[in-house]
Amino acid sequence: MSADVGGRAVDMLMFLAQGATTVELTFTGGEPLLRFPDLQALADRAQQRAHEYGMVPQFVLKTNGTILNPQILAFLSDGPWRVVVSIDGAATAHDLHRRDSAGNPTYQAVSRTIATLIASGVACAASLTVHPNACDIVVSNVRHLHSMGLTNMDVGPVYGTVPWSREEVSRLAKSLNEVAMVMRHEAAEGRYLEVGPIYRESEHVGEKLCDTWGCHAGSRNLAFLPDGSIAGCSALAMLVPRFQELVLGNVWEGIDERALAEMLRLAQAGARDRSRCRQCPTASNCRGGCLAINYATTGLPLHPPDLYCRTISAIPNAWRLAWA
Repeated sequence: MSADVGGRAVDMLMFLAQGATTVELTFTGGEPLLRFPDLQALADRAQQRAHEYGMVPQFVLKTNGTILNPQILAFLSDGPWRVVVSIDGAATAHDLHRRDSAGNPTYQAVSRTIATLIASGVACAASLTVHPNACDIVVSNVRHLHSMGLTNMDVGPVYGTVPWSREEVSRLAKSLNEVAMVMRHEAAEGRYLEVGPIYRESEHVGEKLCDTWGCHAGSRNLAFLPDGSIAGCSALAMLVPRFQELVLGNVWEGIDERALAEMLRLAQAGARDRSRCRQCPTASNCRGGCLAINYATTGLPLHPPDLYCRTISAIPNAWRLAWA
């Protein structure tokens, strides 16, 4: 993303966010730290604009963890940053799918980055993506990351690029229950560990979503692509090359109101429009599926894949094991 596009994106976001008390900017990619000077300049600009509008800025950096130097560390340590590092557990699991451009394993570099961030007091969380061939070792990978000092992590299956069998989905649900028991044990010992999607304040339990449908794509969330295009969220932005209808405008001409209205119609569609949800016993604990996941897997915005539905259905039981 050029400095011009980035600056326009920041200015547009801040203008549209007026009236909020806080505004959060997430830098993702690709790998944002490949363009650290631009990232630094955009964060500084965002802080200035937010203060002009009376908002408190918060920043999230999503990184593969292979790039860190004293300058980057000092910058992250000096601001309202939360760093989310992609790491899939121990070396054997992580290096299976996460290699550098030369094909070399990256676990050692990523683990050093995490250790440095934690030692420096930078808020750091892990993003653990589960491949079907690793669905039985989720709990050991969670334990490994916790032993590194990570107390916050998100566990999620890989969507859209590899198929899952029903048996593998069932094994993933079993693994979530095992993770829940680890969380319960750590809490009993007075140690903190919170693993998504089994958050203590999870919305997927207690029928909290019985009257709630859809997501915040295009309403509270926007994503800006390197070419200046705008999408409803970062996950939808990744799909723009395949689904051009997801473009909501650009940083030069602004929001296309017709495209935005269609996005909001899809994002906030209720059970009547989500045929698969009508008879689902988990409907009261679900928003009806993620638009991006639906597009990526079924090609239909309101039709979630079986993997998503069965994963969400597994959360209430895992939550009870962890927190009840």
